[in-house]
Amino acid sequence: MRIRKLRLLLEQYGDTTLRDIIVEIYRQLPRQVIEEKEFDAMLTQFVKYKDLQKEQEQPTVEQTIAQTDRFIQLAYDLQYLEPNPIVPLREQKNWYITAKRLLKHLRHYAHRKNGTQIAFEEFFFLLSSAAGEEPLFLSNDPFRLLKVSQVDFFQELVGYYKNDSHGIEWMERALYTALKVPMDVDTERSDLLLAVLAHCETAEHQEAYINCLNVHAKKLQSHVRIDADALSTYQEIRFAELHALISLRALERAETMLFTEYIPYFSHRSTPFRYYLDLLERAGLEQEHDRIERVGRKKRIHF
Repeated sequence: MRIRKLRLLLEQYGDTTLRDIIVEIYRQLPRQVIEEKEFDAMLTQFVKYKDLQKEQEQPTVEQTIAQTDRFIQLAYDLQYLEPNPIVPLREQKNWYITAKRLLKHLRHYAHRKNGTQIAFEEFFFLLSSAAGEEPLFLSNDPFRLLKVSQVDFFQELVGYYKNDSHGIEWMERALYTALKVPMDVDTERSDLLLAVLAHCETAEHQEAYINCLNVHAKKLQSHVRIDADALSTYQEIRFAELHALISLRALERAETMLFTEYIPYFSHRSTPFRYYLDLLERAGLEQEHDRIERVGRKKRIHF
């Protein structure tokens, strides 16, 4: 029903009937909807609620940055996690509602070269820390609550890096972030690395991407035998590198890397070999897939 028609309809009822209608509607609403839409605040302080709604519809860029900075600082200070006089319990429980609103406003301004891109980046770091490093909110899985994956959020951030940079500086910054940021439970390190590759639209950028990854991998090689985390990161880097080589159709280089820089760093040869076959299959390279299968059989790799 349209709002205009609803208003005309409600004019037919008296105050008592309207009160009964409101109570019945409220009773039928799910608790989550009541909390997300802040219906309690609307019913108890309607004028204040309407004023706040107008203010929140689209604050200025300065207000958006200030509100985001405050939210981030309060979160790192554990004000959304522990009882305190600054953030009420109700707001602690509904932190993701505030986060959704701030994210919407940041996206409105983030295409401009201003402080909102920095605020967007800090917002991503905050959610990643809360997801993979330390609890900062009363609820887990911050990305799920905001209905955005860490990979999609990061890919959006990489786009801002790219628009605000010349040469390959954006790529180096993005790869460094992908390798250092805490991981969400639903995300693999290679997912973030491949999100950077998605922004490499030319062969030149893809080659630069491969070179950057190789530099990071070489730095880790001396640690992989004694550090399990370093080994895992190394494997993820080489996986992304293989993906890029296949995208470039540099299949000889990919095969060389597979047997010299990738497979030797797994306890079983079959696992990385299957990964590579899957990459070839997804790329539609059936003949190369069949050829590599034959190579695997000759090398007595079980897959």
